[in-house]
Amino acid sequence: MNLRAFVTDVDGTITDGYPLIDLEAASVLRNLEKMGYRVILASGRSIYELYSLSMFLGLCKVAVGENGAVVVEGSASEIRTLADNVNPLRAREYLEKNLGSIKPKPTLPRFSEVVLERVPEVAKVRASLAASGLPVKVLDSGYAYHVVNEHVEKALGVREVLKRLGIAMEETVALGDSETDVSLFEHCGFGIAMGNSDDAARKAAGHVTKASQGQGLVEAVSYVFKELKQ
Repeated sequence: MNLRAFVTDVDGTITDGYPLIDLEAASVLRNLEKMGYRVILASGRSIYELYSLSMFLGLCKVAVGENGAVVVEGSASEIRTLADNVNPLRAREYLEKNLGSIKPKPTLPRFSEVVLERVPEVAKVRASLAASGLPVKVLDSGYAYHVVNEHVEKALGVREVLKRLGIAMEETVALGDSETDVSLFEHCGFGIAMGNSDDAARKAAGHVTKASQGQGLVEAVSYVFKELKQ
């Protein structure tokens, strides 16, 4: 594999419990950058959090937020949105009227999505929205429900920033732990799911680590250099 970049989720992938960063995983990511690989954060978190985290970890300051709908390309002044929040906001209103039990999750401001607490069960939320006819979907990150536009997925934003870097999707390894990472596993050169991953991520990944969260990332990078790097 002609490897040039790593794309990694944050929560459940480089953490050591919520929301602490695993320090060994952070060191591994920093060393990858020093070796000349680009390390791109791709998460359901806000782009402001991801840009700051990339900067303080010594990464390339290129990140993908809101599950693929918002990107930052090296500078805080270079934030681009690939979707808006009109339909997700309509969806929230619909859910409030039809389910009543939904609860917004406190987060930093969002450009393109609505973030909800993980109640009631996701199947019930999805069924309700399917009946609404709105062009939205619900992604379950394991930490929150993200109501996003139908076309939004992490691969959407990652493809955009890789173009800017002159790197092909096939030249990247994706690291993640939930259904929000499935599109990355499907479109990147190789996908590795952490040991704590949900079923969707496990099925889509090319490899699943034994270790969980940040220690899973450490194991995953070791696997890449032992088994995939030419």
